[in-house]
Amino acid sequence: MALWVLFGISTAIIFAVLFGYSALCNFLAHRKGAIEADERDEWPTIAILVPVYNEEKFIGQKLENVIALDYPEDKISYLVVDNGSADRTSEIASEYPVTLLQCERGKNKAINAGLAATDAEIVIITDVDTIVSPSAAMNVVNMLRGDIGAVSGLVTMQDEGGSAYMRSKSRFHMSDWELRYKEGLIDSACSLDGRFLAFRHDLVQEIPDKAIIDDLEITFIVRKQGFRCVVAKNTPVLEASPETIWAEMVQIRRRVCTTLVTMGQYWTMIFNPKYGFFGAVTQPFRRAFALFLPAFVLFDIGVLTYKLGPCVLWAVLALIVLLLLLKEVFPFLQFIGIILGWFEILLGRVKPGGVWKRIHRKDSVD
Repeated sequence: MALWVLFGISTAIIFAVLFGYSALCNFLAHRKGAIEADERDEWPTIAILVPVYNEEKFIGQKLENVIALDYPEDKISYLVVDNGSADRTSEIASEYPVTLLQCERGKNKAINAGLAATDAEIVIITDVDTIVSPSAAMNVVNMLRGDIGAVSGLVTMQDEGGSAYMRSKSRFHMSDWELRYKEGLIDSACSLDGRFLAFRHDLVQEIPDKAIIDDLEITFIVRKQGFRCVVAKNTPVLEASPETIWAEMVQIRRRVCTTLVTMGQYWTMIFNPKYGFFGAVTQPFRRAFALFLPAFVLFDIGVLTYKLGPCVLWAVLALIVLLLLLKEVFPFLQFIGIILGWFEILLGRVKPGGVWKRIHRKDSVD
């Protein structure tokens, strides 16, 4: 009897993670409506912060891109923080009208060096291989008012062909970011994205040394102070896929590891209604339970196999074949990546500090 009770709880969690949570967000977001963002009468000062490490391939096009942003010239500044590059990154950056800083290795150190070097009201951190539209800065700054403390662009996939794998990933990716947008309408997105991330400088003075992933860390820092973290749907940010399936797996595994460690550091915010929908519902069902999903699924399969016999395993195999025939490949990659991420955690291979280890991607688009 106790085993069936545990099975029922596990199954309920699986359905809540896969279907119930998104249905609830759809309903609540529809009732909330879109965020109003009228154009400002006076624009705040902003600093564009670009941390770099051995980025001679991308730094030129990146700086040309951010310098071309539509924003009052007397209200915008540009900071490039070189994290000890061994190539021509600094040399190329020095040819542009930017403030060039040097710091010790570690992405956290690079971000903190930039934060300490500016008194701008709003800081926008952006990855060097990310290209945005000229209106991107105004779009995100327009939303930074009232109880909104941080805004990131809507990450969209670069069109890279019509393979079954890429179509499956695209569907997964679109649903993930649509859900983050709706989470922001209700309260706060589960996590913002560091490719183009704007926040109030007074809310984020520095990134803790122990931080392991800067964008999720900033999301927690801002929300902990009572401010929302939202997604700007009118600011698309292109994401190029990793070069190989294995590189994709490495990226998923790394995201799982860094998310687990960061959530462990902010565990008091999870299941905590003090932090609204974000603490009471989003973090538990979108992150905590989701990261345990393989364990719940394998437990259910084990219980059914024990009670009903090996025919359950054949049914599971048939379901897997059906999903593959429907060309839903990417969810399986996510499932395996979560398991590998847990192995990394249990083996103690994940360490704080944010030292760069780039996932090689296909070239960015111009």
